[in-house]
Amino acid sequence: MMSRHPHSSALVARTILGLALAAVPARAIAAQQAQRLEPGSYTVTIASPATHLAQVEALIPTEGRDSVWLMMPVWSPGFYRVEDYAAQLNGFAARSPDGTELAVEHPQGNRWIVHAGARPTVAVFYEVVCEQRSVTTNWVGDSLAVLNGAAMFVTLAEAMQRPHEVRLVLPAGWTAMTALESVPDQRPFHYRAPDYDVLVDSPILAGVLSVHEFEVAGRMHYLVDAGDHHNWDGVRAAQDLARIVTAHHSMWGFLPYERYYFLNVFRRGGGGLEHANSTLLTANATRLATPAGYRSWLEFVSHEYFHAFNVKRLRPVELGPFDYEQPPRTASLWMAEGFTSYYGDLALPRAGLNDADAYLASLSASIRQLQGQPGRHMQTVEQSSRDVWTNSFSGINTDSTTVSYYVKGQVIGFLLDARVRHATDGSKSLDDVMRLAYRRYSGPRGFTSEQFRETAAEVVGTDLSEWFRQALESTEELDYSEALEWFGLRFAAGEDPATQWTLEVRPDVSEVQRRNLRDWLGVAGNPGFE
Repeated sequence: MMSRHPHSSALVARTILGLALAAVPARAIAAQQAQRLEPGSYTVTIASPATHLAQVEALIPTEGRDSVWLMMPVWSPGFYRVEDYAAQLNGFAARSPDGTELAVEHPQGNRWIVHAGARPTVAVFYEVVCEQRSVTTNWVGDSLAVLNGAAMFVTLAEAMQRPHEVRLVLPAGWTAMTALESVPDQRPFHYRAPDYDVLVDSPILAGVLSVHEFEVAGRMHYLVDAGDHHNWDGVRAAQDLARIVTAHHSMWGFLPYERYYFLNVFRRGGGGLEHANSTLLTANATRLATPAGYRSWLEFVSHEYFHAFNVKRLRPVELGPFDYEQPPRTASLWMAEGFTSYYGDLALPRAGLNDADAYLASLSASIRQLQGQPGRHMQTVEQSSRDVWTNSFSGINTDSTTVSYYVKGQVIGFLLDARVRHATDGSKSLDDVMRLAYRRYSGPRGFTSEQFRETAAEVVGTDLSEWFRQALESTEELDYSEALEWFGLRFAAGEDPATQWTLEVRPDVSEVQRRNLRDWLGVAGNPGFE
């Protein structure tokens, strides 16, 4: 979630894919077991968009039980904030297949008990107020609907991985886009998820949509624009996103999905949220009208896209399997979000969409932001991660006593990259650390903080325990000297706080340091860089 390449060989790509797919048999067994369960089924009707309402009819299998517990999540994966989605539901009721009204209890805010009387299926009806604009909530308006699974779909309170189906009934002239698989039954807007996790992980965008397609490495990608985007150049944006995806593909050596959707909504607000095969974005047309605003948007989208690898597939062990009623705590969001910010920005020069000066200016802004946070002396970045549910707005807004794991994590990514390159005389980089971690810990495994540190130390070939202790577990100032020396950089002199901590190429930069810069950024044709 965010508010704002060395080339891999084919052999490396095949190795990563082979090891990443090693967990497939276990997932296939779980999928086979799930397919034997009756699916939960939802029909979502948007009859009058101007009312901001959606009607839901859910067919809930009971397996013949006298009563069933239903629940609604209290948080969405990737957004570390407790939310009261159930408060947006009206008229909750249940009936049997023959239309008999069933008794319903509401013992707590996000839970209901339906007295099914041993009937095999019950029908649950409720209305959802859809007038919130965040990337975790629902919106329905004149020409647009944004539907998020956690905030839309009540489900059985059970541990089993049950399939779920969704059918949309939309106004005339509307269409829909989502990463959910279509059900091949000729019915429009009919989708199926293998389990509730995938349903929650697959937002649906409906309305009057503009779609731009592009292909990278044999995989289709879709930029889906919605809302007020009449001055928006979607063709250019899709071309630039294709270059960003290509840069990330060059770094990883593979793409971990069959299809990917950039769901780009022009509306008030901000933020984006990552999903395994899509991202939901909030775009601001006014900000995108300037070159700097458009470049910032590309960095923002690149961040959310990188999450398809980092967090959605390579994740801290605490971030899955999900308990939608118990928010998880992890000390590793400095890597999950901070490293994603680092690579999200770094993809632009690697894609040829930023020169070296523009990238260094962007990185300088993050360093300046970190060095201007008094909380860096009071809170470690691991504490910031563990306490995200209470000390910030999902890690974004911090006060004078806290430090942002987004910002400090990004700077740590830069410094660790330089440490790896220096220790291996340029033969390895943080890219190698990320690829090795993916091979070992992607999929259902997850990694502990110690395992990630050990992976980095293995790539470097030296003990990094003290380096990680200072960076992650202490409030000591970060040491920039190694990175500055390796890349031939310095901080520009000056007393103005607005320009302090500005990275620039040293006037006495050596040819070796120029080579290190080229290897890092993958760009050329920039003064002071050649």
